[in-house]
Amino acid sequence: MLKDGVVLVVICLIVLGGLAVWWTQTPAHPLTAAAPQMQEPAPAPAPVVKKVAKVKPAPPPVVEQPVAVVAAPPPPPVVQAPPPPFPAVEQIASGSHETAITDKYGDPALSAVTSSGGHMVETFVYSRNRGRNATVIRLEDGKVAAAYSQAEPFVPSGMSAPRRYHAQ
Repeated sequence: MLKDGVVLVVICLIVLGGLAVWWTQTPAHPLTAAAPQMQEPAPAPAPVVKKVAKVKPAPPPVVEQPVAVVAAPPPPPVVQAPPPPFPAVEQIASGSHETAITDKYGDPALSAVTSSGGHMVETFVYSRNRGRNATVIRLEDGKVAAAYSQAEPFVPSGMSAPRRYHAQ
């Protein structure tokens, strides 16, 4: 019990010493600082006010001029580049680079990228006639590995039979 009282007294002395140091180091407190001296400010000279008469300018005269009608030039004709050719299996050389295929035939209608055995495999599908004719090009590591074409038989519109019966 006596030990706790000694520790408490030591902590109080440390706190009081810290307050005393802080009190003496602060520049302005009422007990240690001298009364501040006040200086009276010098009177400022009175501002000089000049009165200026405002004159409204006369409105400019209204002049009516005829409006010239200018016809807009016709829009330039829209020039569409011909669509790129449709790739046939015979035209696709095995080992061709991907850029050679896309430069010649344009962007594919569908493309997919996957990985197989550490190689990047891309599949390009070029189609026309609403997907009835399609050429599929398989690229491995950016070079043509295989290509094949698929053609769906023509089915007249308005037939009610399912598609699987149309091919028979």
